Amino acid sequence: MDKINYKDTLNLPKTDFSMKANLSVLEPKMLAFWKELGIYEKIRHSRKGKKKFVLHDGPPYANGSIHIGHALNKILKDIITKYMVLKGADCPSIFGWDCHGLPVEHQLFKELKKNKNDVDVLEFRKKAKDFAARFVELQKEDFKRLGIFSDFDNPYLTFNPRYEYNVIKLLGSLAREGYIYRGRKPVNWCAACETALAEAEVEYEDHVSPSIFVKFKTKTLTGPEGKRIDIEKRTKQVGQRYQPKDIYFVIWTTTPWTLLANVAVALHPEEKYCCLVQGSGETWIVAEKLKTSFLKVINKEEKDFDCIWPAQGRDWEGSTYERPFGGEGKVVTANYVSMEDGTGCVHTAPGHGQDDYLTGKKYGLEILMPVDDKGRFDDTCGKWQGKYVHKANDEIVEDLNGRGLLLSAGKITHSYPHCWRCKNPIIFRATFQWFLDVDRNDLREKALKEIENVKWVPSSGKERMKGMVELRPDWCLSRQRLWGIPIPAVKCKKCANVTLDEEVLKKCAEIFKEKGSDSWFNLEINNFLPEGFACKECKSTEFIKEFDILDVWFESGASFFAVLKDNPELNFPADMYLEGSDQHRGWFQVSLLPSVAIENKAPFKTILTHGFVVDGEGRKMSKSLGNVIAPQQTIKQYGAEILRLWVAYSDYSEDVKISDSIVKQLVDIYRKVRNTIKFMLGNLYDYDPARNKMAYEELLEVDKLMLSKTMELYKAVTENYENYSFYKACQEIFNFCNLSLSSFYLDILKDRLYTFSPNSKERRSCQFVIYNILNVLLKLIAPIISFTAEEAYSSSKSLYGGQESIFLSRLDECYEPQWLNDELSKKWQIIFELRDKVLKEIEIKRAAGAIGSSLEAEVFLKFKDKEFAFYKGYAGILREVFIVSAVVIEEGNPEIRVEKTTKEKCLRCWNYRDSLGTDKDFPGTCLRCVEALKSIK
Repeated sequence: MDKINYKDTLNLPKTDFSMKANLSVLEPKMLAFWKELGIYEKIRHSRKGKKKFVLHDGPPYANGSIHIGHALNKILKDIITKYMVLKGADCPSIFGWDCHGLPVEHQLFKELKKNKNDVDVLEFRKKAKDFAARFVELQKEDFKRLGIFSDFDNPYLTFNPRYEYNVIKLLGSLAREGYIYRGRKPVNWCAACETALAEAEVEYEDHVSPSIFVKFKTKTLTGPEGKRIDIEKRTKQVGQRYQPKDIYFVIWTTTPWTLLANVAVALHPEEKYCCLVQGSGETWIVAEKLKTSFLKVINKEEKDFDCIWPAQGRDWEGSTYERPFGGEGKVVTANYVSMEDGTGCVHTAPGHGQDDYLTGKKYGLEILMPVDDKGRFDDTCGKWQGKYVHKANDEIVEDLNGRGLLLSAGKITHSYPHCWRCKNPIIFRATFQWFLDVDRNDLREKALKEIENVKWVPSSGKERMKGMVELRPDWCLSRQRLWGIPIPAVKCKKCANVTLDEEVLKKCAEIFKEKGSDSWFNLEINNFLPEGFACKECKSTEFIKEFDILDVWFESGASFFAVLKDNPELNFPADMYLEGSDQHRGWFQVSLLPSVAIENKAPFKTILTHGFVVDGEGRKMSKSLGNVIAPQQTIKQYGAEILRLWVAYSDYSEDVKISDSIVKQLVDIYRKVRNTIKFMLGNLYDYDPARNKMAYEELLEVDKLMLSKTMELYKAVTENYENYSFYKACQEIFNFCNLSLSSFYLDILKDRLYTFSPNSKERRSCQFVIYNILNVLLKLIAPIISFTAEEAYSSSKSLYGGQESIFLSRLDECYEPQWLNDELSKKWQIIFELRDKVLKEIEIKRAAGAIGSSLEAEVFLKFKDKEFAFYKGYAGILREVFIVSAVVIEEGNPEIRVEKTTKEKCLRCWNYRDSLGTDKDFPGTCLRCVEALKSIK
C-alpha cells in the first residue's frame, strides 16, 4: 500500500481572502465595485419608506485639497450614516461645499498675485467660481477615496443659483421681521483683507503689543458728593508735606494708536479710587486695589506716595480731562472695568471696541474714526496721516513721552485677535455695516431655550454654546469683498439713505434663481426695483446699488433653509449636525439663530463635536514644524482603511493625535482583525448554512458559550454606536477578536476543524458558531473598516443570503437574544481562571525545555469537594481548552501539575495517544483519526 500523506486528508482552510490586505490595490477595486453597483442609490432604494436619519453636512471651503481634519470629520459622519443604514434607516446623505467668501477669494488672490483693487469684479467672480468648482471636484474625489457614501452627483454648492435664491429669501424673511438693520458700530476689521469679520472669523494668537501707562490731565473734578471740587481749596487741606498741583487720571493700554480716538475714561462705579500724591505735588487717580501693582510696574516706591481723597468711581463721574491728542474728555462709569490689571481707569474710544461703543451709546459720546479701510490714519491725524496704525505705535509712544504724559512703556505678550484667513492682527473699527439683531423678538432667549432641547455630544458642548450665545454681540452680516452673494441694498442718489427693502429682496431672489448672483453686478438697478419704488425719506426714485457681500457664514448657516427645507428627501430639523468644536461659535451658532428666528426651533436635534487633529505630542500641525500628515500620503502608504480605523479608535471629544507610530499601531490592530476574519472564512469553505445548520441544543457547550459572547459583543458594540462612542466599540471588537477568538476559541478549534470528520457533529457545531460570529463581526465592523467588511462579505455572499453588498443587509437580522446565557458565562469564567493558571505552568515547562509544543504535555489536576465535582463534569473538554494531549482530574488537595507525555504522537492530528497503529489501513494514527479517515474514504 502506498504511503499516505496525512496532510492531504486534513480539512485545512481554503479562502481567496488573503492574509495580506494590500489595501492600496484592494480599495480602488472596491470603489470601482461600489461605483458600478451604484451603492448609494441601491442603499436608498432598499431603505425606501423606512424612518429617515438625516446627518446634515457642514460645508467645507472649496479652496484647497483636503487635510487630515477633513478626513476625521467626513469619516465620522460616514461611520454614523453607515451604522444607521445597517440598522435599517433611510439615510439620505447630501454633502455640501462653501464656495464663496474670503477663504476662496484669499486663495485665488494668492494664485493671481493680486488684491481686490487690481481686478475687474465680474472677471474675478468668474475666476473665483471656476476656482471653487475645481476644488469641489478634487475634494469630492478625495472623500470618495476614503470610502464615504453620499449622493456625490447632487451636492449642495453655495454658488448654485437655487441656493443663492434661498439665501436671499431667508434674508428677506429676517428683514421683514425686523431682525436686519444698518448701523455704525465697531466691528472686527482686517486691514489686510479690507473687510469686516464675524466673531467666527477671528482666531486668538499670542501677540507682542506695547504696554503703556499714560496720564490724562484733569480739567474739572467732581467729588464724593457729586459736586465740583475746588482744587485750590483742596490743596490747602492736604497739609505741609505735599503741594498738589496737576491731577491726572492714569490709564493703561496695549493699543497706543487708539488714543487718537479717545473721548472718555471709564471707572468702575462701585470700586474705590484714590489720589496718589508725591513730593512734587503731581497727583494720580487710580483704583485703590491696583495702586500697589501699578506702582511696582512703573518702578515707584509706595512709601513715596500718600493716598488721599478716597471715593467710589461713581463719585468721579462727570469729571473732565484733556484728551492726549486734543479736545476734552469725559469721565464715565462701566461695570466691565477690571480690577485684575492696569489702573482701573480705562481709556475709552467708542469707535474701537464693543464695550467702548456701548458706553458711548449710554453717554452720548462722539464716535471718532480716524482710520481707513487699509488700517491707515486719515487726514484728521496730522503727522500720522497715511501711517498703518500698528506701525505708528512707537511714534505715538515717543510723542506722549516727549510731552511728559508717559509714565511707563514696555512690551506684553498676550492673546490678541487675528484674521483667520490671512493671519494678520485685526483692529476694531466703527463702520457702517448690516447687522442681525440677536435680541429682536427675544431671539437670544429663544435660542438659549432651544439649546436646552438639543442633545449634545459630548455634553459639555451645551454649556459652551450657551455661554457663547449669551455673550455674542449683534451679528455683522456685511463684508467688503468681491466673491459671494451681494446684499441687495439700494442707496438713494438724493439723500444717501440706504435701504434693504422686502420687495427688492423678493425680486432679487427670483432673478438670482434664474441668473445667479452675478446678475447684481451686470444688470441695471431697475431690474431689481419694484414699479413705483421710492425713497422712504425723500421720495426720490433714483437709486444706486450697494455692493457689500453677505457674510459667508450666513450662507452656510442658511443651509437649513436652502437644503433641509428645500429638499423633500431630507428632514427639518436634521437629526444631527457634526463638526469640529470650533463650530460652537461658527456653523452651529449661525445656523441656530436664523432658524430660531424664522422657524422657532433649532435646525438640529443632536450636535456632535470633535476636537482638532494634532501630532503625536499634542502640537498643532504646521508646515513650519514639519509635522503635517496629509491623508493622501497615508492612503497611498497604508490605505484609507487605516485612516478610518484611526478615526474610529480616537476619542474625538478631545484633540485627536496622529503620527507615524500611531498609524503603525493601527496597522497591527487591523492585521489582527483581518487575520481573524481570514481564519473564519477559511474554515467555512465546505459549510452550507441551509444543509449544515444545527439546532442550538445540539451544540457543544463551548460553542454555546461563544454564541453568548457574540451576542454580548453585539449588545456592547451597538450600544457604543448608539452613544457615538466609536473608540469603545473598536476596543470591544478588537478585544473580542484578539482575546475571545484568536487567543481562545479559534485556537482550541483547530483540532476539531482540521482533524475531525468533515461532517462530524463536533466540526459542524463549531462551523455553525463561526458562521454566526462572522456574520455579526462583519456587520459590526462595516461602518468602520468598510472596504474590508465588503471584501470579506464578497468572499462569502453565498453564506449570507447573496445580497450584492454588506450595506444592503441588516445588522439586527444577526441578533439572536435567546443565545445569551449568563449562567454559562459565569461557569466558564471559572474555567478561564483555571486555564490561565494551567497555561502558566505549561509555559514554565516549555521555558525549562521539558516540553516543546503544548500537545506534548499532560495536565494533572486535583480538587476538593465542590470544585472536584464541577471540574469532573468538564473533564472531556479541558484537553481541548488547554490544547494538551491529556487531562487527568482527581480528588485531593488542590494541585496543578504538568508532565511530558509518554504516549505516542499521532501522525495526522499530532495529539499523543495510547492507541496508535491498531488499524492496518492507517498506520500511526489514533482511533479518532482512523474514524475520520474512514468517513473520508
